[in-house]
Amino acid sequence: MNTKLINFTKSLIAKKSITPVDDGAINLLKVKLSKLGFKNTELSFKSKRNEKVLNLFSILRNNTKNTRTLCFAGHTDVVPPGNLDSWKYNPFVAKVTKDRIYGRGASDMKGAISAWINACENVLKKKKINFSLALMITGDEEGVAENGTKKIVSWIKKKKIKIDHCIVGEPTNPNDIGDMIKIGRRGSLTLKIKVSGKSGHVAYPHLAKNPMYYTSKICNDLCSLRFRKKARNFPMSNLEITSIDTGNYASNVIPAYSEISLNIRFNKSYTDKEILSMIKKICCKYSCKFSIAVISSNAPFYTKPDDFVKAFVKSVKNVTSKNPLLSTTGGTSDARFIKDICPVIEFGSVGKTMHQINENVLIKDLISLQKVYEDFILRYNDMLS
Repeated sequence: MNTKLINFTKSLIAKKSITPVDDGAINLLKVKLSKLGFKNTELSFKSKRNEKVLNLFSILRNNTKNTRTLCFAGHTDVVPPGNLDSWKYNPFVAKVTKDRIYGRGASDMKGAISAWINACENVLKKKKINFSLALMITGDEEGVAENGTKKIVSWIKKKKIKIDHCIVGEPTNPNDIGDMIKIGRRGSLTLKIKVSGKSGHVAYPHLAKNPMYYTSKICNDLCSLRFRKKARNFPMSNLEITSIDTGNYASNVIPAYSEISLNIRFNKSYTDKEILSMIKKICCKYSCKFSIAVISSNAPFYTKPDDFVKAFVKSVKNVTSKNPLLSTTGGTSDARFIKDICPVIEFGSVGKTMHQINENVLIKDLISLQKVYEDFILRYNDMLS
């Protein structure tokens, strides 16, 4: 049993780092990385609408001319634990059983951060590498992601720090370590449609204008909208209505407005502007006053299976004897920001229990994950020899 790996994972889980609170998680990483020779830079970002978030950029430089930099990206923040009484064990105690570690963040993704740092430590003890190792760690991935990786990437650009390749430690494996490597993601467009009417008493509808009449028609058309264009290596696009709200709690009042919240996940055959135009066209069919607000928009991306990806596949095969699926399924991740500075892939823990009550990771999976990371660091070193 890998005591060092287990203990460091436990220490990370014990930090109650619910977005945007850090609770000492970043400092824990700094202490460990400093001992390995990394130079740490704390990056604190804030915005008008969102609280300040602590982030970390850490690098172990190789001063050889034209050297490359391999980066690991992750997040120390976690989602709230929910009902504590429903947990087998306190989610921030990191209970270790015979075969598992329980706790919020065990799967997503403190276990992967621990595996990567311990992999770096093991490699550095036995080999002098010919490239630079870096980490970008955020405390704002599970939240609005406004003051996290997005701004770290902007800082990296401003400082003209060159990152050649990046691995994001998201829990990509559905069932077993080695199942899946994410090499891209669909785009995500979140909208809010506001339909305005006129409030009034339900007994006098002629004196009011009920926005729900048009809201229901717009929603019906949105649900009937079909995204038929395919894109190689991507799932089909889909639109989901996530909320319909009037802000009205009185049963005898016609609401003044209604708001439709929706999200579209789209492949590379679509653009956000094209989709927005399709939705505007639906709304314009009806004689109602409406507005459409773009809450967030992220473009799809795809990392071609080049030598970097092929080398990582070999590492997965070498450790797990599995042939991983190269996938673009699932939701968004911080890879959507990192793809602007370098090729990026995602590989981490098994994601079965992420965000759930009794989130956990199998110890054997965590050990396998560390071994995959170790194998790849050495393989990356050989790629440059």
